[in-house]
Amino acid sequence: MVGDRSTNLSMISSGILGGVEVIKSITPDMDAAVFGGVVNFELKKAAFDSSNSPSFELITKGGYNELKNNYNNYRLSGTYQQRFFLQRLGFFLEGSIEKRNPGGNFLDANYVLTDKLNGDLGTPDITNVNLGDYISENERVQLTSVLDYKYSTGEIGFKNLFSFYDIKRVSRGESINQNGIVFGATDTRDKLNSSVNIFSVKQEVPFFNVDLKIAHAYSESLSPKNLSIAFNQRFRFGDFSKLTPKAVASLAVPNEFARYGGISDNSTFVKDRALTAVVDFKSNYFVSKLFTANIKFGGMFQYRKRSYDYNLWSGPASTPSISISQILQSYHGDQVENYSSVIRNFIDNDYSFGNFFNGEYSISYPIDIDLLNLIYDKYWTPELTKRDQFQSTVFDYNGTEDKSAAYFMTKINFNDFVTFLPGVRYQNLTTTYLGYRIEKTLPENYLYKIATKTETHGYLLPMLHLIYKPLSWFQIHFAYTNTLNYPPYSAIVPSYTIDLTSIDYNNFNLNPATSENYDLVFSFFNNEIGLLSLNGFKKRIKDLVFSSQTFVSDLSPYPDLPQRHQLYTFNTYINNPIPIDVWGIETEWQTHFWYLPQPFSWIEFSINYSHIFSQASYPKGELFYDYKEDGSYKVIILNPFYKSRLLNQPNDILNSSIGIDYKGFSGRASVVYINNIFEKADFWLQNRVVSDKSVRWDISIRQKLPWYNTQIFFDLINITGEDEISLNERTNYPESISRYGMFGNFGFGIKF
Repeated sequence: MVGDRSTNLSMISSGILGGVEVIKSITPDMDAAVFGGVVNFELKKAAFDSSNSPSFELITKGGYNELKNNYNNYRLSGTYQQRFFLQRLGFFLEGSIEKRNPGGNFLDANYVLTDKLNGDLGTPDITNVNLGDYISENERVQLTSVLDYKYSTGEIGFKNLFSFYDIKRVSRGESINQNGIVFGATDTRDKLNSSVNIFSVKQEVPFFNVDLKIAHAYSESLSPKNLSIAFNQRFRFGDFSKLTPKAVASLAVPNEFARYGGISDNSTFVKDRALTAVVDFKSNYFVSKLFTANIKFGGMFQYRKRSYDYNLWSGPASTPSISISQILQSYHGDQVENYSSVIRNFIDNDYSFGNFFNGEYSISYPIDIDLLNLIYDKYWTPELTKRDQFQSTVFDYNGTEDKSAAYFMTKINFNDFVTFLPGVRYQNLTTTYLGYRIEKTLPENYLYKIATKTETHGYLLPMLHLIYKPLSWFQIHFAYTNTLNYPPYSAIVPSYTIDLTSIDYNNFNLNPATSENYDLVFSFFNNEIGLLSLNGFKKRIKDLVFSSQTFVSDLSPYPDLPQRHQLYTFNTYINNPIPIDVWGIETEWQTHFWYLPQPFSWIEFSINYSHIFSQASYPKGELFYDYKEDGSYKVIILNPFYKSRLLNQPNDILNSSIGIDYKGFSGRASVVYINNIFEKADFWLQNRVVSDKSVRWDISIRQKLPWYNTQIFFDLINITGEDEISLNERTNYPESISRYGMFGNFGFGIKF
């Protein structure tokens, strides 16, 4: 399953939230483009205060990165709020500046299966191991304002969020393959800017309450510079195909005379703007002796405009020796004897990889990023570098989307014992995208065409909620809902690339995936129990989108492609023709032991556990060579399906926290456990990837001080420094390891 429709939530800080609502089963008045549920963020408003006095809050934080032993992290935020005109008009303003320096170690290993004669018993061959280290400098500025005005028959609101995020990231590492070692470094600059503006009106009219929202959202992701350099060292390793990544890495013997292998630079610019209007009409309750009821109906419209632009420039693999020597001599002075373009003259002696993976792996030669940028500035000229037209065109697109919806629902309460909520929603998405179609005719010759396609997909989505509450402390909630999952933007762009033996084809005809959902929840609640719920759920997903590689010789199903009769490796996105079933159980308990003797009465406890099952079908593309006695053969294309779990599905998720609230003290310890996420699907067990179990512990402490309404707080995140590990499902050898270490925050706050 693929996707690039995710939303960056980094612009939302806890200081601006007035509440968070989690909805697992939607109702017809909600956007149906969800599979897992809805999270609603409610922004703070100016608090009611009879004195009409302004209120201010200042919070300062310092941070510590244990892996990089870095204290240069901080956050400063300030809040102002006040109500005017007899509490009717409220104004809330929050601003913050933040700097963080996260860093990490990473490992990637690639495997290929050559032994396909022994089923699942064959061992995959390791082809290369990549080791790396990175450090980032992230700076963010945020501003949030909320204006609200309340009057006798309604409320008007105007909310604005602005976020400006600058990221500087330096990665250094080495890649080990059968032919040698490649040392490299990358200097990346990213800018993520976004703004959201929401105007809302709530108004009582005869028989109805009207809720109107008009919103504008704009985001841009600009990566103006991704500068990379490489150095190549030839080395004879012998056959290491059956070794572990650690054993392969231990064979590497770095040589400071590794030769310069080239410089490249790329940039990306993504723009996204959305204009949205939503209106809801909710009737007053109709009351009778047997029941109360109301109706709700409304609709929405959203216009989205999006563009993606990628550019790549590559320098020559060999450098003009005179110019490089001059730059090295100017940079180093008399510190070195030979100014040739070998890696020893590019090493940053002031940078240390530290205790890389606790000494389990070694990494060499941290490349000097300042020198890399100096060479780029002086040597990167149009005469020596060229824009890669193919790579700078094939991914580009722009287009628009129109999303509209209308719904009707009713809510009927029978004497507080039974609540019946039926409804229906119609949701439509019309997309128009422009992409590039490229055909490779000779090794360095490409034919370019522009194509634009418009597609429309509308769905009628019935829903039903039934709540039965036989006792004041017990209820049963059944929900039947239908939801959607739209294809990624990049998958429905009408672009393709035809190579000599392969085709990369974007499938603009993709349908949204649909999910038919059943939820049954048993809830127990009172002052002693707190909230205890048991939930069983089932989803049947149709038309799920995922990437596919098959073999084709007949292109007639794709009339927009040149109709040639030859064998191609065909890479595309498809809707799964076979429905996918997902089911599972979830249990949750939230309680406060107020009824126990002290100090146990101070304890709050929560736990949530989910276990998930699934069965999905994936295409298996392969070629079968049918040989005859005379030595001739016929190629037979086999595209059957195989069954496995749903991609990105974990087996188990557990969240738990225990805390103490006593007078001005508040402390929490929490744990998150995730096990066995299915990360890569393949017919062969040896090519599948799953995540290793992960257990992360956090601690959060708050203490109010007796002076001037102040408080201090302290957080430890990932106390044990848990790694994120992905494993080859056959061998349990690591496919990837990401190590971030522990983070700590200490802060001070004051209100006045």
